[in-house]
Amino acid sequence: MLKTTIDRPGKPLLALLVLGILHGYVKHPLLFLLTTILTLPRFKRHIPKEFPDEFVRTAALQTWLYIRLKERMGREKAYDIVRALVIPVGLSVQQGNFRTVEAPRTFENLIHFQQQTNREGPTRWNELEIIEQNDERYVFRVKNCLFHEFFTQMGVPELTAVICSVDNAIFNTYLPEEITFHRDGVGNRIADGAPECRFVCEHHKKT
Repeated sequence: MLKTTIDRPGKPLLALLVLGILHGYVKHPLLFLLTTILTLPRFKRHIPKEFPDEFVRTAALQTWLYIRLKERMGREKAYDIVRALVIPVGLSVQQGNFRTVEAPRTFENLIHFQQQTNREGPTRWNELEIIEQNDERYVFRVKNCLFHEFFTQMGVPELTAVICSVDNAIFNTYLPEEITFHRDGVGNRIADGAPECRFVCEHHKKT
């Protein structure tokens, strides 16, 4: 019997996911993860107070994990590992947010749960403007990105692009037979230096 509902969506056990992925790339992954978690409070003391506590709980661990990896193996390899970690972990969280098990996967539900997630999740501090919404296209833009502001202040702005990749993952796997997601061209992200992030979801109705 399914234990989740639309009002109580799935919540993956993230610690096991993180450990399982680290196991594929890092020597002594359990020790590394435990020491990262144990030293996380010390890292959090350096986070500016302007960031909401709930947001910090979402962003701090991946940031600290990346910084610790970078100290051990350099930026390039640390980035690749964190990317390999954050995308599947973020996708599993978004699968719950978008109720991919609890509700039918339709274009209408994609829009509904995206907007609900934006009201309730860590992106609610971003300014979102809907440009187009109909049966064929759902287009919106984000004018500021708290993830980018946070990562930039913590000295790791490159992590913003990893979070962007989670968007690509959820939108393009939600209903791949009917929905495609893109950003209306290359470079249309705040992470790329653009003034806003573009989100375009196109619905291709079955014939």
